[in-house]
Amino acid sequence: MVYIKDMTRLLVDTSSDYIVIVVAQDNDILASQLIYAGKKMSELLLEQVDNILKSISLTIDDIDEFYAGIGPGSFTGVRIGVALILGLSSGSNKKAYGISSLDVEAVVSGRDTLKTASLLKGDCYAVRDYDFTNNVFSQYYLEEIIDNNINDYTLINNGKSYFPDLMFAVQSGKLWDFRAECLPIYLRKSEAEINLDKKSIS
Repeated sequence: MVYIKDMTRLLVDTSSDYIVIVVAQDNDILASQLIYAGKKMSELLLEQVDNILKSISLTIDDIDEFYAGIGPGSFTGVRIGVALILGLSSGSNKKAYGISSLDVEAVVSGRDTLKTASLLKGDCYAVRDYDFTNNVFSQYYLEEIIDNNINDYTLINNGKSYFPDLMFAVQSGKLWDFRAECLPIYLRKSEAEINLDKKSIS
């Protein structure tokens, strides 16, 4: 994917109970904000985007590219952020992209090879494999991770602790290489896998 310089980017992540907003000029952060939203995500999001843009004397028309956090995380929260970014980008006739929290953690890790993982439910995690040396990256997939091999994975920090990682990823310039379609990451077991799990329990 071609990287274009001199771009003003708006990034919104709502994959946890926090609203994360970043405005960047290329890899330089112009403004950033972390706000606890809880169940008021949809009520607060647009207002907070307006506030942060006003604080640096920008408007939506000044944004060249729009980015939404696409998870994994709270599916309802992710959908709220994605819907806003798609609406803003469509209204200004600009491009919208998605950024995964798994990719953020991979970028800031500084490692050549790793697996990043985000807990979904129980022992089930969303996982992605990275080989930066050969530029080979897997698709997102589900995996059950047990305690004795949990150290083989880089786990996603959710909410407040995720904020500094996202800042560092933006400043590194590597994050934009992982921009994807602006759609929520939705991973779930197939019906066959669910039925097999039920049989193993019974």
